Amino acid sequence: MTDLTNRLAPLRVGRSMGLLQQVAEDDALSGRTVTVSGREMLNFASCSYLGLEMDAALIDAAIAATRAFGTQFSASRAFISAPPYAEAEALLAQMTGRPTLLVPSTSLGHQAALPLLVDTDDLVLIDVQAHASLHVAASLLKARGVRVQTVAHSAPDHVARKVRASDAPRVWLLIDGIYSMIGDVAPFEALDALLHAEPRLSLYVDDAHATGWCGARGQGMALEQWPEHPRVIVALSLNKSFACAGGALALASADQAEAVRAFGPAMTFSGPVQPPMLGAIIASAKVHLGADLAARQTELRARIARFNAGAKRLGLPLACDAITPMRYIRIGDLAGTGEAAMALQSNGFFVASVAPPAVSTRDVGLRMTLTSHHTETDVDALLDAVAMALQASERAAAE
Repeated sequence: MTDLTNRLAPLRVGRSMGLLQQVAEDDALSGRTVTVSGREMLNFASCSYLGLEMDAALIDAAIAATRAFGTQFSASRAFISAPPYAEAEALLAQMTGRPTLLVPSTSLGHQAALPLLVDTDDLVLIDVQAHASLHVAASLLKARGVRVQTVAHSAPDHVARKVRASDAPRVWLLIDGIYSMIGDVAPFEALDALLHAEPRLSLYVDDAHATGWCGARGQGMALEQWPEHPRVIVALSLNKSFACAGGALALASADQAEAVRAFGPAMTFSGPVQPPMLGAIIASAKVHLGADLAARQTELRARIARFNAGAKRLGLPLACDAITPMRYIRIGDLAGTGEAAMALQSNGFFVASVAPPAVSTRDVGLRMTLTSHHTETDVDALLDAVAMALQASERAAAE
């Protein structure tokens, strides 16, 4: 119990400071603001990047599906699926251009697919900064006797050396398309060259944070890079920019999809996506397949570019200047990060303060996510508030 108490201590401090595990107090949400501890703040902690959670078409579809099919269809998909599943998966396949399975969550999708795709004599390489859900899936493979090794972050040369040193019949590389904390992008061009050079190499990409706001049909970055590559599997999230729930697996063949659907443990033994969200998924997929998606994506990219330009102008320590919705200010000090986050709340901005184990100690900092709900004025005001908070923190440290 002593070890558990020690582990809980930082969490309890963060919670008492109003930085962690907070609960929104709003009677109704708009997407743009959130109320915590009686204070209404601009919400820069949402991953609903296109702001579709408030879209009337999605809301109406969720209500209609609930009225038609109930709040729940409680049966394993091994036996029977709720009526909207077929349309939802067909629309997702149009988005991805591949055989696509709807899964209860991206995390469970990894646990459904990887045990079926990876053989015991394969080698699995996983980026050290890959999402925790991929590391969980990798640990399940390791428990089966599969060789699992970590590789340096976004280091294709390191991957190449590992592949060439291995005698495994296949080597799998597990990565994120966009890394969820700092918002940096996988080195797609270098990985493409490596795929061409190393026929034993396969990629499994968690592209959760690129789904929706990126790609011609919202298919994300990895499928835009490799629309038909037979050795690339992509997992998507429907729980972020897509504004619904669940995940999707874009497989390389119909046989792969059938095998994962039939035998993936997380497909057979976990609950399905329920009718209200199936209705919303269908509506969201139609938005992504529609003519208005490009304009929504362009508007969001403009907000991101504005943030990057403002951060450079103000001299803010932006960890990565990629055009992705996750903007990260690296502070490197836990106390300073907490003080800056509280100062931002006092000035009306809710952001995520990030600490280990989500990032390394040197990468402790502030994570701000931009969405279509934010105006240009909101972005500018946030940047000015961050600059003031960091200056105040620096002055306090110097005294």
